[in-house]
Amino acid sequence: MNPDTPTPDIRAALVSVGGTPAPVLYTLRQKQPQHVWYFCSAGSRKEAEKVQDQLDWHPAPRFIEVEQFEELGPCYAELRRKIPEILRETKVAPEHVLVDYTGGTKTMSAALVLAATELFSRFSYIGGQQRDKAGLGVTLGGKERAFYQANPWSKLAVREVERARDLWKDCQFDAAAAVLSDAAKRVPKKLLFQTIAQIAQAMAARHRLDFHDATTLLGPARGALPGLFDGRNDAGLLSFVESSQNICKQCQRKQANPVFLRELLDNALRTAAQGRYEDAAARLYRAMEMQGQIWLAEATHGLFVNGRCRPADVDKLPAPLKSLPCCQPGEAGEIKLALEDLYRALAALGHDCAKAVVADLEAKDASGKTKSRWRAATEKRNASILAHGVSAISEAGFNEMKTIASDFLGFDLTQEANPIPPLDPRWLE
Repeated sequence: MNPDTPTPDIRAALVSVGGTPAPVLYTLRQKQPQHVWYFCSAGSRKEAEKVQDQLDWHPAPRFIEVEQFEELGPCYAELRRKIPEILRETKVAPEHVLVDYTGGTKTMSAALVLAATELFSRFSYIGGQQRDKAGLGVTLGGKERAFYQANPWSKLAVREVERARDLWKDCQFDAAAAVLSDAAKRVPKKLLFQTIAQIAQAMAARHRLDFHDATTLLGPARGALPGLFDGRNDAGLLSFVESSQNICKQCQRKQANPVFLRELLDNALRTAAQGRYEDAAARLYRAMEMQGQIWLAEATHGLFVNGRCRPADVDKLPAPLKSLPCCQPGEAGEIKLALEDLYRALAALGHDCAKAVVADLEAKDASGKTKSRWRAATEKRNASILAHGVSAISEAGFNEMKTIASDFLGFDLTQEANPIPPLDPRWLE
C-alpha cells in the first residue's frame, strides 16, 4: 500500500506519543484519519504538536495529557475519562478508530491498551526490521513495519458474553440483547452476535407472552444459523430455536390448547424465579382457568371454546349443563364461565378432577364456615394488586397456589417442561 493512501473506514487514530515521532507519523500517513487523538505526557506534548504540524491533510487534533505518566492507575483513569467524551464530541463510532500504542512510556502503552480494549477493536504497533542500539532501540527511519491486529479481547468479547449470559439467566433478555448488539460492532463474527442478540429479543417477547413478535424474530434467526455454524457444533442452539418457534406458533392460536397451557405454567415458574410473585400468580391463575377451558371444550366436543358457548350452540349442550345455574345464557344469549364455574360444569359431566375441585369448594368446617383450600389460594390472587385488591402476593402465597394447582389439576410444577436454556458461550465462538 502507498503510505499516502488513506483508509476510508479509519476516521480517527488514538496514538500514544513519546520517543521518536517516526512510528506515529508512519501510522498516520498510512491511514490519514480525519481526527487524531494524542495520548501524551507534559514532556511529550510538544512532540505530539510537532507530529501534527507535519501532517499535510490537517486532521482535527485532541490531546489527552497525563501528568503521572509512569503510573498505570492515573494513565488508565485519564483515558477512561477522556475517551468517551471525545467520542461523543466528535461523533466517531468506535469501530472507525485505530489505536496505535507504539509510542510513549511502557506504562502509557499498557494503560492505552487496557482502556482501549473496552471500546475499540483495531490496534496497531509499529515495529521494524532494523533498530538502533544493536537492534534493541527505536526503529530506524524508513525501516518501519506496521503490525495491525484485532483486539484480542473483542475477538471473543469474553466480558460481554459473560455479562449477557448472566442477564439471560435472570430472564433479562432485552438487556442481554443490548449487550450482544453492542458487542457485534467490535467483533469479527458480527452477524453471529447480531443473530444471538435477535434470539435474545425473541426470548424477551416470549417471556412477556408476545408470541407474534417472538415468532417473527425467530424466523430469520432460524434461517441464518446453519450458515453461521457451517457444520460446526452449535451446542443445541438451532434445536432450541426451532422448538421455541414451534411453541410460539402454537401459542398464537385463537383457542386454548395444551402447548399454550404448558407455556403459561413455564412462564409462571420463570417469573416467580425473578421474584415477581404477583405476575407469576396471575399467570398460574390463568393456567388453572385455561385447563378448565380445554377440558370443557373436549367434554362438549367443541361447544365451549375458551370457556364460552355461542348462542347457536346453547341448545346443543348436554342435559346436565342446561340445568346448572352457571350455564344459563346471558342477555346476549352467550354462556361465559369463569374459573370456578368451569369446574362446576365439568363436575356435572362427571370429570374426576373437577369433582374433586367442587367438593373442596363446598367443604365446610363444623361451624359451617367454608374451609376450601382452592378458594383460600385463589382469593389471595383475587385480592392482589394486579387483580382487584391492594395486598401483594408473597412467595408463600404463590407457592400455596402451586400446591393447589398440582394437587387438584395434576400440573407438574417442579420444573419447566420447555425451559429456555442458559446462554451457552459456545454459541458465540
